[in-house]
Amino acid sequence: MNRRHVLVAGLLASASHLVGMSYAQDTFPAKPIRIVVPFVPGSAPDVFARVLADKMAAIVGKPVIVENKPGASGIIGTELVAHASADGYTLLVASPSTTILAASNRKLNFNPVKDLQPVAMGVYMSPVLVTSGMSQISDVKTLIAMAKARPGKLIFGSGGVGNSQHLAAEMLKQMAGIDMLHVPFHGTPLIMPSLIRGEVDFTFVDASALPLIKSGKIRAIAVGSSTRSKAIPDVPTVAEAGVSGFNYQSWFGILTPTAAPSSVVTLLNRAINQALLDPVVRVRLSEAGMEVTPGTPEAMAAFMAEDTKRWANVIQTAKIKFD
Repeated sequence: MNRRHVLVAGLLASASHLVGMSYAQDTFPAKPIRIVVPFVPGSAPDVFARVLADKMAAIVGKPVIVENKPGASGIIGTELVAHASADGYTLLVASPSTTILAASNRKLNFNPVKDLQPVAMGVYMSPVLVTSGMSQISDVKTLIAMAKARPGKLIFGSGGVGNSQHLAAEMLKQMAGIDMLHVPFHGTPLIMPSLIRGEVDFTFVDASALPLIKSGKIRAIAVGSSTRSKAIPDVPTVAEAGVSGFNYQSWFGILTPTAAPSSVVTLLNRAINQALLDPVVRVRLSEAGMEVTPGTPEAMAAFMAEDTKRWANVIQTAKIKFD
């Protein structure tokens, strides 16, 4: 059992005793709760938020409203929540973009570490390294060999400078000892046409791209996380394919302003965990390629600190400038 599975098992154990607890004696919530998604409707974090909100509303007895506030690699929505009233009624869907912000050298009007606190981890996802279905790159070893034969010529796409796709590819460059050209797009969906046509050699995608993989338009050559994806179990991890120690996993969780009362955070954590442990919710999220991982705010804080450190090392080594 690897570290990720140990963590997941521990989170499930810590959350299991929360199911069935009543909210009748609590004054919170007294009004609707909003979950801010700093990305567009239909994106993976949006899917997570809407599945969670549906069940969470039934648990707390108040509407839970999802609001999309996309832009600037998640900064717009994140800043909105960081500056919101610290009363527990405004929540943020956190993701690798959140820890990348914390690790970056961006000049921000808020501090993603000091101004926001963890409420609960939500799900993990396994990003997939994909090429065009017409590409000569059929596996990671071929990709590395071609990159070494043509330094700086292979092109990888991302949804923007400094997003998790970009940094994951930079991490691959660093660990495999290769040089490739980064081409940023204005959002992940815009990469796909260029990838399919072979104008971009590879990128990382989430489970929303599974239909394109199954259609043969794009080819899955490896999974970024340390364990294989249940959706495509025959596809090896990048580490299995020869880049030992490579681990890039996506995740979503919930944050709220730091000054929110601990009693409110506890109630929110309880409601989120109860929602995530619901069998229907777990199936819906699994169908979207997400593995449920409920748990404590402290466990999420420790995970985010480790994730921030990983990205900080990649950013420093690659000398990435965000401004």
